[in-house]
Amino acid sequence: MKIKKTKNYNLVNSSLLNHRSYLGLQKLSFYYLNSSYIVGFRNKFSIFNLKQIKNFIKKSLIIIYRYHYYNKKILFIGFPCLKNKKYTLLFNQTKHDFIPHNCWLNNFLINYDQTIRLLRKELSLNKQLNIKVLNNLLNVKQIPDLIVLYNQVKEMKILQEIFSVKIPFISFINSSGNSSLVDYKIPGGFTNLKTENICYLLLKSILTLPKFKS
Repeated sequence: MKIKKTKNYNLVNSSLLNHRSYLGLQKLSFYYLNSSYIVGFRNKFSIFNLKQIKNFIKKSLIIIYRYHYYNKKILFIGFPCLKNKKYTLLFNQTKHDFIPHNCWLNNFLINYDQTIRLLRKELSLNKQLNIKVLNNLLNVKQIPDLIVLYNQVKEMKILQEIFSVKIPFISFINSSGNSSLVDYKIPGGFTNLKTENICYLLLKSILTLPKFKS
């Protein structure tokens, strides 16, 4: 299955270098198994192989598009909440689910049915709950077919839970993340505002493509 080249994708592809997506975290936090993705260090910061970043992005986008094309449910976790809420609007419009990292409940995937029942019960009883957290979790109507994790460092508990339920997942990883645990990965520096916008443009170029009609 081929993905059509879009203007956004070409723009992002040429902008990775300008937005320093090759720049990892400090050398002291470097995880040794990531050495195959690192070309060296500069001013005590790790430097990713930019060509590899592009290849991993392309492979991951193909996977995301396949799930999207066949109407499979994708759960995006931990993507940044930009001021204009572009990610939230994109995922809602494309009928995929989104949970910010600060809205996660432990064992949500492991005990999905039970957790949803308890959350609905607490809502009906008007308990003092964080409405934002509650709404984000209740919007997840089913166990996802694919999970895309944005910040593996912040989401370690979520990562462990994904392993236990054995749901296929894609993870953005920086130089301190354990890449050996991830089957589908996007290594690189994706923690500043410019690269966050790159991720948005990439996902938009894929998720707005037509789906399969049976």
